Amino acid sequence: MGAAAVQPVQKERVRGPYLRVLVPRSQGVPFERALVLAEGANGVIASNKRLDKALVGSDEWQRVKEVFAAWSGTMTAYKEPGQKLGKQIEYVDSETDFRWVFSVPEAHKDKKSAILVAEHPDYTLEVDGRNRVVHAAKVDLVGEFPASDGWYLTDRVHGIPTGEQVPSSNGDARYLWRIASRVGPVARGFYGRRYVGLVYRPSDGYGVAVEASEAGAPLETGAPIQLKMTREGDGKLIVEGTKEQLDAATRLVEGLKQK
Repeated sequence: MGAAAVQPVQKERVRGPYLRVLVPRSQGVPFERALVLAEGANGVIASNKRLDKALVGSDEWQRVKEVFAAWSGTMTAYKEPGQKLGKQIEYVDSETDFRWVFSVPEAHKDKKSAILVAEHPDYTLEVDGRNRVVHAAKVDLVGEFPASDGWYLTDRVHGIPTGEQVPSSNGDARYLWRIASRVGPVARGFYGRRYVGLVYRPSDGYGVAVEASEAGAPLETGAPIQLKMTREGDGKLIVEGTKEQLDAATRLVEGLKQK
């Protein structure tokens, strides 16, 4: 079967300091679908660090609480404690038998007890039969990745637990959930706001939040544009809808005119 890339890297996307719910947890989707929906919305899936800011650093989580538990856009890959990362890291999703593969940069092949991290949209997901291959344009390495679950401080860039265990009373500590080896995104919002999930199958269905330039909910690209249309007595057609819906309808009409 031929391969297909789900998510292109180079594209001008909507970014900003706010969060919007793209998919609520009640309608949770596998991560592969999350990438497709984010692409359709021209959006950037909120990173683990960004979700952490909403969950722990402020009360912002209350404005988007329907998204949790949620996938983050932070893609990770790690091996068993003490093992070299090698040429690539593989993980098989037990629900789908899909094989997730992350190519290890040459400079990191001999590293041990470390985790590789790439942030959306700086990677593509190549779908080739039952293979899901992550191609990252930018990969960071976080060292001293803990060998077991527990409370740890996190790295400053991606919010990944690292180092030695610390007391849970430390407000900067996050609880790590990990398995032996895995390729997949970080999930947040399980049981406690300080929990960092690196155990879940990419096929599991969770919510998705995207960055936004202003507060509110995004209009999913490809979704039906629902407008209310009424006709007044003089024959004038009145169209009602949100600004996003009306803008989307206008773009659609203009596009049809050009065909």
